[in-house]
Amino acid sequence: MIQNNKLNRPKIKLRLTAIDWIVEIIAFSFFIIIIALPLIYFRQLPDTIPTHFNASGTPDGYGSKNTLWILPVTAVFMYLMMTVLEALPHIYNYMVEITPENAPTQYRIATRLIRILKTVILVLLAFISYETIKTTTGGAAGLGKAFLPVFLLLTFGITIFYIVQSLNNRHKTTGF
Repeated sequence: MIQNNKLNRPKIKLRLTAIDWIVEIIAFSFFIIIIALPLIYFRQLPDTIPTHFNASGTPDGYGSKNTLWILPVTAVFMYLMMTVLEALPHIYNYMVEITPENAPTQYRIATRLIRILKTVILVLLAFISYETIKTTTGGAAGLGKAFLPVFLLLTFGITIFYIVQSLNNRHKTTGF
C-alpha cells in the first residue's frame, strides 16, 4: 500500500454524476424501507422471532421481537457514516500514489466504491429484515441457501472490481 502523506493530498469536492445520483436514490430508498418494515409489522409479530440464521439461511436463534430494531439502528449508523466518508476521499488508503493529477479519478473510483457498498449493505439489511418478518409470519423458511454466497460475492466482487479500476487508472487524470 502506498503511504504518501494524507495531509498533502488535494481536497477536491467531486460532483455527483447521474450514476452516483441513481445509486444514492436506491440507497436512500432502502434506508427508508429498513426503517418502515418494523414500524409496519411490529405489532403483528409474535413476542419471539428469529434473531440469527445459519450459513444455509435457516433460523437457528430466537429472541424478543424487539431485536428487529437492531437492523434499522445498524442501517442508520452505516448510512450516516458511509455518507460522511464519501465526502472525505483524501483520507482513504489507496493502492496507488495520489497526486494532484490523478486525484479526481482516484477519488471518484473510491467514493463510488463506498457509495455502491453502502447501497449493497442497505439492500441486504432490508432483505434480512423482510425475510425475518416473513419467516416469523410463516411466509418463508429463512433467508435461503443463496443468501450467504450472494452477499459474499457482491461484497468482495465489487471491492475487487474497484481495486482493479484504481490500479488500471493510477495515472489517469480525468474521467471514470
